[in-house]
Amino acid sequence: MKKIRFAVVLAGAVAVVGWNVFGLGMDHPNDQPVNNPGSWPEGMQNLVNRTNRVYGFSVNTADDFFFSGTTTNFSSFLEDYSRIGGTVDRHRLILHDGVGEAKSPWSGRGPCDWELYGQGNGWKNGICTNYILEVHFWTGGKIALDRVAIPKTVEVTKAK
Repeated sequence: MKKIRFAVVLAGAVAVVGWNVFGLGMDHPNDQPVNNPGSWPEGMQNLVNRTNRVYGFSVNTADDFFFSGTTTNFSSFLEDYSRIGGTVDRHRLILHDGVGEAKSPWSGRGPCDWELYGQGNGWKNGICTNYILEVHFWTGGKIALDRVAIPKTVEVTKAK
C-alpha cells in the first residue's frame, strides 16, 4: 500500500512540476490548408492559406507561417494583414537584416521572404480576447522593401 501511495504522490508531483514543460507542436505543410477558428482572428485563415506559403508550425497557442514570393505578393499580403481586426490591437512589420529561414524548433525548411507570427495572448471563458499578430520581413532577400506598398495602419519597426 505504501508503494502505491508513493507512486501516486510521485506522479502528481511530476505532473505539477513539469506542467509547463509539456507542449503541443505540429507542422503545417504548405500543401494543406490550415484553420484554427477557436482562437484566430477573422481573416487569418485566408492570410495563411496562400499558395506561396512555404512552411508553418504551431507550438501551443503560437503559430508561425513562412512565405516566399514577389514584391506584389508581399504588398498584397500586407494589405490583407492590415485589414484583420477584432482581437488584434495593432499591426506591426518588423524588419530583420539578412535572409529569412523557414524553420521550427525541430526542423528547417529553407529560405523565406517573410513570416507571419500569431499568438493568443488573453483568454476569457475559452475565447481569445487579445491576439498578437505581426509580420517579420528580411531585408537581405529578393524583395526590395522600398518597392513594397505598406499600408498606413502598419507600424514598421527594426528588430532588436
